[in-house]
Amino acid sequence: MSGILLVSYIALWILVVVMAVLLILLYRHFGMISLGTLEGVQRDGLPVGSVAPAISGVTAAGKDAGWDPKGGRNKVLLFAAPDCEPCANVMPYVNRLARSGVDLDVAAVVPGPKVEAVRMQDRYDSPFLTIAEDGSGAFNRFRVRVTPFGFVIGPDGRVLAKGLCGDPARLRHLLNAAGLKEAAAAVQLPQPVTLTPGASRS
Repeated sequence: MSGILLVSYIALWILVVVMAVLLILLYRHFGMISLGTLEGVQRDGLPVGSVAPAISGVTAAGKDAGWDPKGGRNKVLLFAAPDCEPCANVMPYVNRLARSGVDLDVAAVVPGPKVEAVRMQDRYDSPFLTIAEDGSGAFNRFRVRVTPFGFVIGPDGRVLAKGLCGDPARLRHLLNAAGLKEAAAAVQLPQPVTLTPGASRS
């Protein structure tokens, strides 16, 4: 009888351990799902108020370059990639923002070696500094997993706002969140298409 009790006691503990492992795996699974949602990704990035680190990399021309978070001006730092389709939605607006004349510096960082900066420059011909992180770990240091992800950095080098910005509305929201109303106004949102009576879509 005592042998049966001992076996059942051991079996019960094995079952408890298995259940605990399964419960941990279940929580991990739901945590990963949450992190993969838009809301989860929006929580990525350095916290607002933290000091942004400097970045080193290489330009499309093959020159070593750096990005300094300080310098007395507000800055937009965009993490993007040449094959990222949401980046294609917002890059023309980022280019226009950089050319608008507002008191704002713009820069972009792409993952990978110099060839990625070349591809980015060939595709968008941006008028601002675009550097490939080239092993410097910029994406990890800024805690960015998904592109396009933007930061607005204040003159003191601290993060004023952050978030996904895969369309002009999100870019504008990012600038407004940082209190840069003039820069936000420079991002002209596309006008909705209205059909006149009797017109048909082609």
